[in-house]
Amino acid sequence: MKPIIGIVEWPYDDIDGDKIYEVPNEIVEKVSSAGGIPIGIFPTQICKFQDTKLADIPPLSKIEKSDIISAINMCDAIIKPGTLKVYEFDKFIHDYTVVRDMPYLGICGGMQLMTYPSGKLKSTHPNEPVCNLDMHKSKEKYAHSVNIKINSKLYDILKTDRILVNSQHRYRIVDSNDCFVSAIADDGTIEAIEIKGKSFQIGVQWHPEKLNDKNSEILFNNLIEEANVYKLKRK
Repeated sequence: MKPIIGIVEWPYDDIDGDKIYEVPNEIVEKVSSAGGIPIGIFPTQICKFQDTKLADIPPLSKIEKSDIISAINMCDAIIKPGTLKVYEFDKFIHDYTVVRDMPYLGICGGMQLMTYPSGKLKSTHPNEPVCNLDMHKSKEKYAHSVNIKINSKLYDILKTDRILVNSQHRYRIVDSNDCFVSAIADDGTIEAIEIKGKSFQIGVQWHPEKLNDKNSEILFNNLIEEANVYKLKRK
């Protein structure tokens, strides 16, 4: 059986004003193309997320945490897409993957939450404006270059120290916490991080799901390979 890849969904107001949970089509397609089975991972809380301030959302209960764990344990890897807010369930899911050494790919906001102190939820965005906002908010297919450190997992995967990426973010990480910075843009913006000593705990600031290029294909293929390894280990 193919590995199951859990994609964390987030609360969202659609164009009609309906309150839904969202995950980008491109990520679902990339996972399927790479040989995985995508499934959605939803929050287990009953909460009006879109209408409630982060600070007013109650902490996860033991039952809610247990239910999330049950959902995660159906999966062989987790992807956290970009999002404007980070909820406690997002951070709980990532923390759980770290403890289990479960493959995790964080994209944009999904990368940024990897740097949050364990067990703490920021009620306001912890990052500062990017150095070159025009470059990082570009609508071009390739907005800028990224320099990859040769002693990183990302370099081992892509086999190159410089790639072109897209960029659609207003904020950047200014403190990587305990994460290893594996790639930076020419203006100093942190573009990729990873957790050393883990099989696949990688976050990227760009959106590889929106790029139909070799590097994006390699990244998703490697995630699926690691998911297969994890699947065999937990049997």
